[in-house]
Amino acid sequence: MLTYRYSVQTLGGQTLDGVIRAEDADTAKQALEQSNLRVLELERETKPSGSPLRGTDFFAFNQQLAQLTKSGLPVESGLRLIAQDMRRGRLAASINAVAEELDRGVSLPDAFEKHRRQFPPLYGQLVEAGIGSNRLPAVLMNLGTHLEMLQRLRNSLWRAAAYPLVVLTCFAGVMIFIGHTLVPRFAEMFNDFDTDLPSLTLWLVNLAPHTWYFAIAFFGLLLFFPLLGVVLRLLGSGGVLRDQVAMRLPLVGPALQRNLMARWCDMLRVGVSAGMDLPAALELAGRAVGSTRLRWDTQALIDRLEAGKSLDSGSGGSLIPASVPAAMQLASEQADLTALVGDLSAIYEQQAELRLNAIQVYLAPMLLVSLGLIMGFVVVAMFLPLVKLMQSVM
Repeated sequence: MLTYRYSVQTLGGQTLDGVIRAEDADTAKQALEQSNLRVLELERETKPSGSPLRGTDFFAFNQQLAQLTKSGLPVESGLRLIAQDMRRGRLAASINAVAEELDRGVSLPDAFEKHRRQFPPLYGQLVEAGIGSNRLPAVLMNLGTHLEMLQRLRNSLWRAAAYPLVVLTCFAGVMIFIGHTLVPRFAEMFNDFDTDLPSLTLWLVNLAPHTWYFAIAFFGLLLFFPLLGVVLRLLGSGGVLRDQVAMRLPLVGPALQRNLMARWCDMLRVGVSAGMDLPAALELAGRAVGSTRLRWDTQALIDRLEAGKSLDSGSGGSLIPASVPAAMQLASEQADLTALVGDLSAIYEQQAELRLNAIQVYLAPMLLVSLGLIMGFVVVAMFLPLVKLMQSVM
């Protein structure tokens, strides 16, 4: 059975789109016509021929496409040139697939939409807005600036997380070595003393055999949350873990909130610069960030606009402060909304990076003190029987 994507018209003149499974195109067309539907378009749906463009590959592709469209080169020719420059064949296949759609007369936004699995979400929508406003190169350049900001924030987040993760991983390895190598030998030596061991030493000896369980639990947590994030992202709810867990953590939560707001404001700037009306730009920003709570806040702003109210007519949301809609309302009245949301994005980006740096500032002393206390406990517990023995001899 093959899958076909169709566009049909009902007896009432309504156009419907969908997919149907059939042995061939004629069988699919007959099945639709038997349902009193007039077939407008019927096309076999094929699996993506290339791998998704993400990260630095997509950034390079977007910048090259912006330069080519700015120079006036036909888009389909430019896409084929970009495909030749790509490092891997499957990435080139993704771009060539779009170029082939253009050769068949499909519009550029529709071509990206048909191969949306190969490109980031909403890319076709941005391209369509850029073409509609006759500002496609500027829209792609703005998107490139947005991608640069995202990369800076990701780098800051990883820098903040790398140090504590490395320290804790090394410490876990040291504790495994101490618990399964040193402590058992000291325990054998303590048994030859023929004396009562101090309470601290007994605790250490009793805890040593369980060191593996603590290590397994620690490394299990390190693997669990990334895997959970991947699963939720595949299920289309990747923002749930961040919204419900990470946002509530001390130090980390405020940094992530400002990270989201910086991305939201910057994507709103891209949408407004592309010529979208404010509700469409808000919807684009809310969907692009991937946060459920932020999407709810954005929808509340859209509902106000559709109801004929001003943006500052209600209170702020769970993530969007009340000052942001108020400033947007004032800027929209003065035709300066693009500059405002750009400034807000820069402000939230700086705040996010400052709080990410503060994580390292606070975590470093906390980790050192905690590790010092644990290591001090181990050293004292291991040598306390020797001290007690020496005192008894003296």
